[in-house]
Amino acid sequence: MTDTVCYRHPDRPAGVRCQRCDRPICPDCMNSAAVGFQCPSCFNEGVRSIPRTRTSLGGLQRANAQFVTYGLIALNVLVFIVVHVASGGLVNDLTLVPVLVDSQPWRLITSAFTHVQIFHIFSNLFMLWQLGPMLEQMLGRLRFAILYLLSALGGSAAVCLLSPPGSATLGASGAVLGLVGALLVISRARNLDVTWIIGYVVITALFSFTIAGVSWQGHLGGFVTGAAVAWIYLQLAKRRRRNKQSA
Repeated sequence: MTDTVCYRHPDRPAGVRCQRCDRPICPDCMNSAAVGFQCPSCFNEGVRSIPRTRTSLGGLQRANAQFVTYGLIALNVLVFIVVHVASGGLVNDLTLVPVLVDSQPWRLITSAFTHVQIFHIFSNLFMLWQLGPMLEQMLGRLRFAILYLLSALGGSAAVCLLSPPGSATLGASGAVLGLVGALLVISRARNLDVTWIIGYVVITALFSFTIAGVSWQGHLGGFVTGAAVAWIYLQLAKRRRRNKQSA
């Protein structure tokens, strides 16, 4: 290979040399850099060396702060459609029934994505749409997803511990209440106004304990779990800042 052909494509003439490694590259291998052009290898190496920006709570900051939120909404809607299209036995296989959890543990999580009534799924997904992007932006995709799933599991665990063994529970309410609990803890830590959050919690509690068929156990478990996870995130963020300051 001579200097007049691309080092990655020997059959193509080289237009310029890479500014980092000085190897000849063809137009297809030219990547615009701060100065001149770089070959794909040097360009990718440079991208990897750029420090990733983190959110205030330690998660990786992304351009699209609603990716996980919209994914969760889509998954809930998909399950809702499948449940109504499929035979009636499917919803029974997804619903949380405490007495069946030992032999069918998947119910702990599938129940949190299963809805039957249109008002039920609308109310849950509306709150997810309201709170999700805000929390996902603060936490990052991974931590937000962990928060949501742990809140769902926390709600299911509370149902198994506090509900009658043969009762049936479904819906994303526990996971959504986990988001509310997390936002309350984070907002309090930042000295933000939490009046509307407390008002929402009070109203939800009244509905949970006064309306038949509403699982206060799932709501309570999800809320407490979400608040606990948010507290852990805050402690990790504080430790990270202390380590950065002492470095």
